[in-house]
Amino acid sequence: MTDTVERASVGAGLVAPVLSFVGVLLATVVSPSFAWTGNALSDLGGPTGPVATDLTRLLFNGGLISGGVVALGFGYAMFLAARNLVELAGIGLFGLTSLSMALIGVFPLPQDAHFFVAVSFYVLLSLALWVYGAGNFLAGDRTRGGVTVGLGVLNTGAWAVWISTGEFSRPGLALPEVVGAAALAGWTVATALWVRRRLGHAS
Repeated sequence: MTDTVERASVGAGLVAPVLSFVGVLLATVVSPSFAWTGNALSDLGGPTGPVATDLTRLLFNGGLISGGVVALGFGYAMFLAARNLVELAGIGLFGLTSLSMALIGVFPLPQDAHFFVAVSFYVLLSLALWVYGAGNFLAGDRTRGGVTVGLGVLNTGAWAVWISTGEFSRPGLALPEVVGAAALAGWTVATALWVRRRLGHAS
């Protein structure tokens, strides 16, 4: 039973990014008028209009909710593979990141809570990567730690460039948004594969 639960938890780490990130990308494809330089990703989950349809809302909001909830299930395997308290702290922040991602879908535009949970997601994402990456360094895993911290810097850097080059709410908000989303998706898959090997479930 324990082995099955561990494998299921690792599987959650592989499935969650597919549900969330691929769901978002598919929503951009099926939207009648979504433009990377003209819209925010959240427009896909908002009220019916030129960008959002019933299908885009299902893919975007549903993908974020299901992906966030499934990602929480990956926390168990991450916990078993943790090597120090700093990695454990990073895992806790990853859980909060996953929860905030799900809440973006629960509170789509134009609900008041949407802005708060969306900002929380991107802030928590960088914090989770930095803390977990620091734990990797402490465990002697310099390469993994460097990449993890670097992805957190990439997410923050994308927002720093966006904020420093114009008005925050200008068209094209999807561009910095997708940087962080892609970083999280890629890191989660890579980490799930690493955790699977560490727990001896690679076969």
